[in-house]
Amino acid sequence: MLRSGIPVQRALELLGGGRGRAASAARAAAARMDDGFAAAARGIGFSELDIGILAAGEQSGRLEESCRELADYYAHLAKGRRAALAASAYPVFVLHLGAVLLSIPAAIQSGGIFTFLWQAGTFLGAAYFAAALAGALLWFMGKSFASNAAADRLISTIPVIGGFFRCAALARFCMVLSLGIRSADGVLASIVRAGRASGSARLDAGSGQAVAAIRAGENLSEALRGTRVFPADLERALEVAEASGRLDEEIARWSGIYRERLFQRIEALAEWLPRALYLLVVLLVVFRMFTLISQVTKVYSEVLEI
Repeated sequence: MLRSGIPVQRALELLGGGRGRAASAARAAAARMDDGFAAAARGIGFSELDIGILAAGEQSGRLEESCRELADYYAHLAKGRRAALAASAYPVFVLHLGAVLLSIPAAIQSGGIFTFLWQAGTFLGAAYFAAALAGALLWFMGKSFASNAAADRLISTIPVIGGFFRCAALARFCMVLSLGIRSADGVLASIVRAGRASGSARLDAGSGQAVAAIRAGENLSEALRGTRVFPADLERALEVAEASGRLDEEIARWSGIYRERLFQRIEALAEWLPRALYLLVVLLVVFRMFTLISQVTKVYSEVLEI
């Protein structure tokens, strides 16, 4: 709609004419447009990444580009989520089938449906509890990564998970900074906004340190290097870009690099997570089978003794 020339207020009103969560959000944003689109997004609970990119787009007159960046980012996240859920359907089916089939002998032995329900429910309940515990742990890690520098540093050292969190934070940082330096806010405000949107406590704190160093007379690459939280390849690239006068182009390029790395990690996660889940399900079913065999063997031994 923005690309076709429709004003933001009118575009939100048109989107709000539909149904569902998107239409509800559009109506809520349209009612809060007095201070701009970014402020309206903040008022209805959008993330710091969304707010940072939308604010940079408003300040630079590139709101259409900001929306396109966010649309591309969330489309890739949704694609990875759908792929992971689709690939996980079979191992989840195997889990439930194993719970049902392996509970039948116990029900036959006891002669009651309640034994069957107890056996299947206990097995599935343990699996659901483990899945909920893993989800809660990941949620807690994400919150700690964003709010505590020590936790950020610790989580970044965890294989696979740490790299994913770190890459996602750098992708968000560069996305906001890339649009922000071309806005009326300038470099300093954009660095602060990018650090806040990164979702990383160390990048957020480092952004504040970098701004203080720039105000003291250092250039951007020197200020970032002094924080010791940004990757060395990014610092070197920005140093060359400052010398050549192409800072905005280089940050935009690195924004694309980190987003591509993030999307590759999401695709890899969507591919390997179901495999790990399938292996775990097989191990659980095998364990349940051996437990059942042990119980049956014990019953037959008691019968033979009698």
